[in-house]
Amino acid sequence: MAGLYKIWQRAEVSRRLDMLSGFVAMCVTGDDDARSRLAQLVARADAALSASPPDLAAASAHLDELLLWAETEWADHPYRPLEARPDEADRQTRDYAKDLRFAALPVRFRDEMGRIELSLEVRFLALCRRPEFDCRTRQDIFYVAGRAAMALDLGHLEAAEREIRRMERVGAARPRESRCG
Repeated sequence: MAGLYKIWQRAEVSRRLDMLSGFVAMCVTGDDDARSRLAQLVARADAALSASPPDLAAASAHLDELLLWAETEWADHPYRPLEARPDEADRQTRDYAKDLRFAALPVRFRDEMGRIELSLEVRFLALCRRPEFDCRTRQDIFYVAGRAAMALDLGHLEAAEREIRRMERVGAARPRESRCG
């Protein structure tokens, strides 16, 4: 789990760096010195994140310097990005973390994950198209599909396949008479 936490931290710094460097790049379009300063800051932060192992402290320090620069120069700018709400920041960071983790996996493992992910999506969509399901059955299908997706995110292929089979069993059960709402 320590590896996942490090990936999460790296993804969080990467996400914030991408957002803020894009804003600063927009603001410094005519100033060659500022563009050079931005390029150096981003290059140093990227190098720290790409090191083996990643130097999160150095990358965070470069991000802090960029943040201070943006706050000093463009605090009142109407398009200055705001920090995302915690739930939105977590969703964005999760996307970054999935990409980082996926890139670090061996090719055979990524291929197997892709196969299982495709299987999950095809079977989930097939079940969603069935008109005879009531609201509760659909909720159960969504829930189990979410569990399978989480298992894939964590790299637990056996659990993902187990949840796909479970989702199919939910879909194969006799439709219920109850209604949601």
